[in-house]
Amino acid sequence: MRCLLVDDEPGIREGLAMLLRRRGHEVHTAADVAGGLTALRERQPDVVITDWRLPDGDAAAIVAGSSCPVLVASGHPDEVGRHAALRQVLTKPVAPARLLHLLDELAAERPVVPSRPAAADRLPRDVAAVIAELRTAAQDDFEVTDDGTFVTVRGRLPSPSIGAWARAGGDLRRRSDGGVELFELRLCRDGRPDPALVVVAAGEPWPELAEFAVDFHDSGAAIDPAGCLDRSAACRAVGRTVHFLNAPPDLAEWAALHGRSHDMPKREPIGPRLPADLADLWR
Repeated sequence: MRCLLVDDEPGIREGLAMLLRRRGHEVHTAADVAGGLTALRERQPDVVITDWRLPDGDAAAIVAGSSCPVLVASGHPDEVGRHAALRQVLTKPVAPARLLHLLDELAAERPVVPSRPAAADRLPRDVAAVIAELRTAAQDDFEVTDDGTFVTVRGRLPSPSIGAWARAGGDLRRRSDGGVELFELRLCRDGRPDPALVVVAAGEPWPELAEFAVDFHDSGAAIDPAGCLDRSAACRAVGRTVHFLNAPPDLAEWAALHGRSHDMPKREPIGPRLPADLADLWR
């Protein structure tokens, strides 16, 4: 969802913005009432999350001017008046898990917009393999959408847990409904361990960075196994980290045949990965 986050404390504002972006939301921020009203007009958010006491007044004007649901956070909830757009008043400090739960509820209320279906033959092998296992376990009782960056799988399983697929990688959200496990699993198409990581195609020059990834998927270039592994070893020798994404099986086979498996970069799980201190919020 498109979220507008209004708070005058930079640490809280940017910390919550990072959390919401990792959850998949589009986030715009403002530090006061004036900035919030401008963002309301220009950004047309799906939900507003605002502190009540702001440097240029309280957030009543933001709530009154909003055509979408508003969540207000305040250390003095009795100050907050009634407004049509006001969905919930949260007492500060707000627990992140509580905020994420409310956003999930609001997202569930929105009309479903059909997404472009994922074409299984164009998915990276790791993603396709996870979806194939889910398809067998769930007996096709789920949906797959693909926005070009993330593949999202939603559905239900009779099993009490789908931890196996969580361990396979990806971002997992789940809840129980009458003993049936409902889940949403988001997988990064190219398997990068961090969505901000620089990725180059296999045929492109490798960047002079401390950490980057080389993607072999649909590279269209002939692969020189010895050259790839020589460059990988040279990077590691000077403390640089290189990841191989969608590496073809014959590259690993060549490395094993020639005794050079130690020069293959460590295989990364499907990404992106969450920091440990935020991982519990996805459960």
